[in-house]
Amino acid sequence: MPKFLKISKMIKLGDYLKKLRKELGLSIREAAKRTKFTPSYLSRIESGNFKSIGIETLVRLSYLYEIPITDFLKESGFLEKSDGDNLPEFPFYLKAKYHLPPQAIRDMEMALEIVKNKYK
Repeated sequence: MPKFLKISKMIKLGDYLKKLRKELGLSIREAAKRTKFTPSYLSRIESGNFKSIGIETLVRLSYLYEIPITDFLKESGFLEKSDGDNLPEFPFYLKAKYHLPPQAIRDMEMALEIVKNKYK
């Protein structure tokens, strides 16, 4: 992958992560505290000012924002989106549209599984 493409994808990833943080109403310091990163490290990630990002970093951010890592990678262009990816994942949709707490989202996911199993 050409260097300039990789850099633009890192910037897109950083922008996406920053957007998620702001949607939750978290300051950079609060997000850093919750992920056990320094605020400066999180700021570098959000600005796209990094050469690589480890899986542990993505996992911590995934837990914080309650978003699958694959969504991070698709939004930044590191993974291709398929036709079915035009819609957000169910938990992210519930969180974004209805501002549900994590337990309510888990309850909805369980209810969805019950309905899917019933109508197989």
